[in-house]
Amino acid sequence: MDFKKITIFVILAFYNLSAFGYYEGNFSEIIVSEKSLKDENISDFSTKSVEKGRNIYLPDILKNEPEVDIRRRTIVSDNADMLAIRGLSSNRLLLNLNGRSLNAAGVVGGYYIDWSTLPLDNIEKVELIKGGSDVKYGNNALGGVINIKTNPPSEEMKSGFFANYSLAQDIDYIQNYRVYNSWKKGLFGYSFSASYGKADEFFWNNDYAAKNAGINLFFDMPYEGLMEIGGNYSNTNRGFIRNNRKSADPSNPLFYQKYDENYPLAFGEVIAPGTGNQNIFQPGPGAFWEKEKTYLDFGYKQPIYSFYCEFKAYKNIENRFEKNYSSNLIKTGYQDGLLVLNRKVESDRSWGTAFNVSGEKENNSFEMGAEYKYLGFGDINVYYYDLAYNNNLTYTGGPASQEGKIWAYYAKDRISLSEKILLEGGLRYDDYKVNPINGSSVKTLNDSSLSPSAGLSWNLSQENKISLKAYIKSRTPGMPEVYWWSSGITGGTNSLKSEKNQALEFSFSKKILEENYLTLSAYNYNIDNYIMFRTDINSGSGRAVYNIDNVRIYGFSADYRGKKNKKMDYYANLSFQKSKKGYDPYDSGTSKELDYMPKIKSNIGVQYYLSQKSSFSGSWRFTDNQKTVYSYKTGTYKYKLAVLSSYSLFALEYKLKYNKSLEFSAYCENLFNEKYSEKYGYPMAGRIGGVTLKASF
Repeated sequence: MDFKKITIFVILAFYNLSAFGYYEGNFSEIIVSEKSLKDENISDFSTKSVEKGRNIYLPDILKNEPEVDIRRRTIVSDNADMLAIRGLSSNRLLLNLNGRSLNAAGVVGGYYIDWSTLPLDNIEKVELIKGGSDVKYGNNALGGVINIKTNPPSEEMKSGFFANYSLAQDIDYIQNYRVYNSWKKGLFGYSFSASYGKADEFFWNNDYAAKNAGINLFFDMPYEGLMEIGGNYSNTNRGFIRNNRKSADPSNPLFYQKYDENYPLAFGEVIAPGTGNQNIFQPGPGAFWEKEKTYLDFGYKQPIYSFYCEFKAYKNIENRFEKNYSSNLIKTGYQDGLLVLNRKVESDRSWGTAFNVSGEKENNSFEMGAEYKYLGFGDINVYYYDLAYNNNLTYTGGPASQEGKIWAYYAKDRISLSEKILLEGGLRYDDYKVNPINGSSVKTLNDSSLSPSAGLSWNLSQENKISLKAYIKSRTPGMPEVYWWSSGITGGTNSLKSEKNQALEFSFSKKILEENYLTLSAYNYNIDNYIMFRTDINSGSGRAVYNIDNVRIYGFSADYRGKKNKKMDYYANLSFQKSKKGYDPYDSGTSKELDYMPKIKSNIGVQYYLSQKSSFSGSWRFTDNQKTVYSYKTGTYKYKLAVLSSYSLFALEYKLKYNKSLEFSAYCENLFNEKYSEKYGYPMAGRIGGVTLKASF
């Protein structure tokens, strides 16, 4: 740690401790509650939300939220960029499980968030934070944060089983099973969960199966301390989607003709790195990956005088075992199904630590902390490679090419000036460095940034509240971005700067009737040095990472939620959003907006309780037209503005609580069999019907 880092940490610590005031007292006086951190940009989703309908992925749970967009290629097995908050997705979102990051760090196919391997077992709640005003969360948290919290053990042993089975047009089955067990006896407690999911293929070759198991051990320590040790293992097997269009050119009639009539007309995937016309990375029949993830965690919480201290450490181990098979459609003269690629990609070897201190006294609460992240991946081991199939273009894999290190420090304070006015302030410092390793030619990148935040909340009355926040949030480049900035078209000749979001957020909440609330929100983001990652440039490797001068995103939403006579719950929301890109040196001029941002999005839902044991619910989700730039290669890259039509989806569900321990439900999604796409070139499945069973003991 250099002198600059030490100095900044000391300044942040001195500010908070002096503002808070050191005092002695009992730990019972400290209130470190989630309620004290709440604002209108935070939404909670309980276990009931997780277990509603056919919820397999986290985006399934969040799809009806205002200011949240869903961008799936398929309802099951997708592993790409599936969710956006206020127009920002993937590498601009932070996903945490019990306080530890789940964002991936690899370069080759290293998705920032791989939703398809995220466990939804034993969930207590999911917290959605929109925007980046909280300085506790840095780096990836430009657009927002998703916190997942699992159930802690109690002195009463709890066990449960959840089963879900559904089917759709051209999908024979979608299965998901989850079990959990937890108990606390004396000073020791544990929580165990496991799940299994499987789905029939919808697109050509995209079958899917996933297993997950996790255990957390809890130990009561002296002086009211708590130690937690945990581990989670997942194994996912998914087929790569094969291209089912005879041409990539939309002006060619073959673009609308299938290779295989048994599957939808759709684009395929490319196995990373998959640049140019390399045959070896175009999936053939049976091409798949098997991904293994292991998460290891350690945590310790301890009250010290009137403060609450917490230390965390984690380690990620992720491997992908990939095989590709020959296709006569890709390489004439080859029969289908011959092994052409067999490799192991050690895609994540990250680890990190974090320490924070918090406390409350009368009208003041504070939190400060420091964290270190090591971003790393391992080797690429190529066990077999068919050189002739790939037109004598060599590929050997190799050792890891780079490593990243992030030091971060933050401090935030909340002061109640009166019963009506609350002030918030915070500051975060991130120091980022990527180094080449193993003799790599990847260039070194150093960067650092300050992220200040300020907020004001004013309770106009017991029924009305106004909140205003202003902040600058920085995002340092991710590992894949650094690699392709250095190795792509720019060759590292232009500096790659951190993004800076100069943001304003406003919200107004009003209690209209008993248990009825209206929330109005508005935001304006001006993001300087927006980092572009493109794979469709007509020179060199075809990949480029660089800064464009500015992107502006703005929007507003209205959200109404309530109850009536304990017989009915309901919600309705409406979102509006727009974006505009500034100067882009590699822009084709096809669009000045960010991809996949519907201007209007709306949701309506109601749940009616027929009795104490049964209920009926229905929902409607509307998504406006969406634009994206489709690039395709016919000698050189060409560009087309593609428009996805708006769509409306209706869903129904009936629940029956048979007794205290047993609950059944039946549901139907996309009730009227709407034909729609959430990503260009990938039609979604039609009507889906299914049943669930939940048993708890």
